[in-house]
Amino acid sequence: MRPLLCLFVAASVTAPNASSAAPSTPDGKPADAWESKAALVLTGSYGRTTAGEAYEEILASAHTDPAHEDFAFGGAELFGSMSRDWAAGRLDVAAAFHVHRHPGETTESELEEIYTEWSRDVLKVRAGIFPTPLGLTNSLHAHTWTFANAPIFYGRFLGSDGLRNPGLQVSWEANPGKSLWTLAVQRATGDTAFSFRSSHTDAHAHEEEHEEEEHEEEEHGGYLGRLHNPALGSGPLVTLRNERAYRFEAGKSLASGVSLAAADNGTGGSTWLGAWDLEWRHEVGPGQWRALELEFFYRDYQALAGLDGHGDSVPEDHLQDLAVALSASATLTEGWLLGLRAERALPLDRGAFELEERDTAREARTRISPLLSWKPAAGILLRLQYDHDRSPAFGTEDSVWLTAQWTFGKH
Repeated sequence: MRPLLCLFVAASVTAPNASSAAPSTPDGKPADAWESKAALVLTGSYGRTTAGEAYEEILASAHTDPAHEDFAFGGAELFGSMSRDWAAGRLDVAAAFHVHRHPGETTESELEEIYTEWSRDVLKVRAGIFPTPLGLTNSLHAHTWTFANAPIFYGRFLGSDGLRNPGLQVSWEANPGKSLWTLAVQRATGDTAFSFRSSHTDAHAHEEEHEEEEHEEEEHGGYLGRLHNPALGSGPLVTLRNERAYRFEAGKSLASGVSLAAADNGTGGSTWLGAWDLEWRHEVGPGQWRALELEFFYRDYQALAGLDGHGDSVPEDHLQDLAVALSASATLTEGWLLGLRAERALPLDRGAFELEERDTAREARTRISPLLSWKPAAGILLRLQYDHDRSPAFGTEDSVWLTAQWTFGKH
């Protein structure tokens, strides 16, 4: 993956010069020139939490969340893109590469996205590795989030890396400027196919006493109280999303999105995720605005009979979970923003594997998060956020995070 990204970044830098001999447009630009952009985003944090070292395991939702006390390197994201006119439309090639290192751990790197997209009039076609069009947060990179960490539903339903995989996506505007439909067909296996055929091991998976059981747990993963084997399911992950936009007078606007994703899971059963999001925005002046955002997630997980992490039989289960996150944000003076997010996640039923002990990955949880952020200069963002978490699984935990973000370039 690394050589591919290096080649991509090198091409994005050299492409404009390579076409200098091509015919020029009236503005002096080569007719077939590639336009390239590149950016590097660095993050760091300083924090305190009553959860201590357990924060990352029981409270963090995304691998980009600040999760360690004192000073910590949050990560580095490298973005690159190239675009040009092609076939009476616009051709874009984009990639995103992420590197992070938690204290006491080895450095981890991954190619988060790499895709090609062609657009013409009301149609867009995308192929490659890209986020599943499910809700608002999943489609955005962490450095563009308003808050310092991901909402609870992100890790619970979409996974710590977000829901993304290789595939093909088609978008079209049924009513230009007002209604957008998106259909995505992606691979339903791999660590980023959370809630479907992922080999991820969740917080409920226990350490095994025997080496053979440990090997089997590592190979198949433990998820929602049972061994999870990606080979048990078949077929792709299919997602359909509809977005609608409404504009009112005096700079007021409302955007609504409804998404549905479905695929087989690692028990041989099926999973579908439903998401509904709303975004209200009021532009009150140049650079001044007020906003409300709502995201609602629901998961229906049909689990066939199988084995748990101890090798014991687990009967067939029908598990249903939901979560909601409501946030409000407003600019104060230039560069300053005040925000507040309230969240709730809970199971609608109890699985057979929870008869003796509740699953921390499904247990009810509430979080309240006030935020103050400041942009002292272009490319610099500071966030001060307090989190109050409560759940029967861990009681009450309080955390304070100060995060810093530096952006170089454009993407």
